[in-house]
Amino acid sequence: MVEQALGQILDNAAKYSPEGTAVRIAARAENGAVALSVSDRGAGLTAEERARLGERFFRGSRTASTTAGSGFGIWIAKAFLHANGGSLDATSAGPDQGATFIIRLPIPPHKDEAQDLEHE
Repeated sequence: MVEQALGQILDNAAKYSPEGTAVRIAARAENGAVALSVSDRGAGLTAEERARLGERFFRGSRTASTTAGSGFGIWIAKAFLHANGGSLDATSAGPDQGATFIIRLPIPPHKDEAQDLEHE
């Protein structure tokens, strides 16, 4: 499910960006979680679009007529991430300034390999 969520976010980054522009993917440890970010230089988000992001069937009016989609993808991605204890956030400097989607997933506690061998 996490893989499908990431795929949806990557698909949106490519779909809402001008052809030939780069999509940047980064990962870092952050407060007991892994944070995966997907950044593009595409349509960006208005304050209203950002506030409504993840609502079922929501599509921003600026791009609805020029970019195909159902408004269901980010909703599904968010649900899949929540089912795995994660979250999805987005930031943008505004319209036509690109967007960054951030997936946060908890890092499970490290198991002691010696304990695992004792129990086999």
